Amino acid sequence: MQIISVLTLSILLFSGAVLSNDHEDSLKEIDMVLQALLEIFPGATDYTLDDSVVDGLYAVSIGSEVIYLSKDGKFLIRGEIYDLQNSVNVTEEKRVLGRLDVMQSLDEQTMIIYEPEKTKHTITIFTDIDCGYCRRFHQQIREYLDLGIRVRYLSFPRTGPDTESWEKAQAVWCSKNRQDSLNLAKQGKKIGSVSCLDSPVEKHYNLGSVFNISGTPTIVTDKGKVIVGYLPPESLLFRLSEKG
Repeated sequence: MQIISVLTLSILLFSGAVLSNDHEDSLKEIDMVLQALLEIFPGATDYTLDDSVVDGLYAVSIGSEVIYLSKDGKFLIRGEIYDLQNSVNVTEEKRVLGRLDVMQSLDEQTMIIYEPEKTKHTITIFTDIDCGYCRRFHQQIREYLDLGIRVRYLSFPRTGPDTESWEKAQAVWCSKNRQDSLNLAKQGKKIGSVSCLDSPVEKHYNLGSVFNISGTPTIVTDKGKVIVGYLPPESLLFRLSEKG
């Protein structure tokens, strides 16, 4: 579900709630609505509610998504807050922290990881086996590794469950040698149909909803930034080496 329809549902939920003027009661009502919102993001387990830089607004973080709620519980706002005095996108700064928290909490045992001899940067990629630019990236995996870029793959079959791309992702994970199977799958070769109970494909796909992933490859850098789409090895290293 796209975030805009999620927010529409949240507004409807708010409109049906009768909030007390009492601050504690208002927080309880807000929590009820945010718990309902969490159910729409299958990969999200919790939210954080903080005072924002704007008086009268709470900042709510769900994964890497940031929305704002009025403290009386009547208004929900999605958008960017800029600190004009310091030329800072306050909302994006909060998103970055959210992405880093999520990335650090992930179990690397659920990923397919390609290790360089010496790591300079670690990237996490939402990838689809049948995505053309994902395949182009993987064709150059050795070049990325030679530049010291450690690659952690998360499965994100864009067509969703019960599709050919989804089954390919499952088969890769369930194979005896995941790297070899992924290499073959990214070349368009068949690896056979294999199933297992510990596949993380659904978990990764749900996590993509928390990150509002709309295309692949989507790269999350070790600084919490998001790069959507393919970048050649040297261009990616340049982006990863940028300050800020």
